Amino acid sequence: MSTAQTPLQPHMDVADALSVFAVTDSQVEKMQATEFIWREVIARSHLVVLAGEGGSGKTAVATFAASELANAGLQVFYFQEDAGAGDVPRLHQHAKKHGYVLLNSTLASAAPEDQIKVLRSMVKAAAPLNNVVMFFDTLKKYLDLMSKRGSREFFMLMRSLTQLGGTVVLLGHTNKHAGMDGKRIFEGVGDVRNDVDELIYAHATDKDAGGRVTITLTPDKVRCNAQKRSFQLDIINMEVCALDALVDVASLLETRQRLESDRPIIDQVERALSAGGLNHTVLLDRVSEATGESRNAVRKVVDRYMGSDPSDERALWLETRLRVNNTRYISVRPSGASVHAES
Repeated sequence: MSTAQTPLQPHMDVADALSVFAVTDSQVEKMQATEFIWREVIARSHLVVLAGEGGSGKTAVATFAASELANAGLQVFYFQEDAGAGDVPRLHQHAKKHGYVLLNSTLASAAPEDQIKVLRSMVKAAAPLNNVVMFFDTLKKYLDLMSKRGSREFFMLMRSLTQLGGTVVLLGHTNKHAGMDGKRIFEGVGDVRNDVDELIYAHATDKDAGGRVTITLTPDKVRCNAQKRSFQLDIINMEVCALDALVDVASLLETRQRLESDRPIIDQVERALSAGGLNHTVLLDRVSEATGESRNAVRKVVDRYMGSDPSDERALWLETRLRVNNTRYISVRPSGASVHAES
């Protein structure tokens, strides 16, 4: 049983029991001394997982990072085991253009397990890897993420590579279903989170009218001062560029999902207000009766999209306090629904 799991014994000092979690000077100094090799996201000799939903732009951003790292003089190897046959020529040309090595086991009449054997031999030979960066796309091609034993052996190998000076970036998927906080989480056993230095999530917007997607990398678990960074992907030519300003894509997605979830009540509120404003209490009663939702559930949605300033584009409807008994009077904000839905 680990120290963190040891129950508090009678007469045990509380400070001693919790000391394993105490932040130390050496830990902080190590974080501050970290050498970033790519945009304050990837740190030298760290083991990183970049996770996101399918289609979230992980590979596009990872190959962009590989190109910049190679152009900076590092030796970059990109293990690509997840691309379709139609994508390989484009990825090969990108690697040739930017000076990194694209690896694929199938085209070598081999398997990912054969790549692992070569990596083990490198570790056994203690080959210096200080100038080496390795990307693995994707994790599911190398191990069963739901098996603790398989994960442990694989991550021990990855850690050995970093101990030889190498930097390792593993691309992984998030679960199909959201967690308790509404966010999707990395797909795999909990031990994986503890085995890596940084766990970074990729969140992407839907494509805009010009075929562009905004992708934001958000560090979740870190052992260095990794930063959020935003990028734009042109899905027509698959080119990526870094954005100067940070875009909170996760927040935008959360707002959109919440709007979709609230839509049945929103629609009924708009129907109730279509003929004119209503007393707040009357509105809640009507919508609750029409939707079958509890009055409290309706109140939360009404209050969530309510404002007092007509210029507030986040509001769907407006609240006015009447002098008589300080009554709350609710009315539709002109053009508010369309503005909010587009945000």
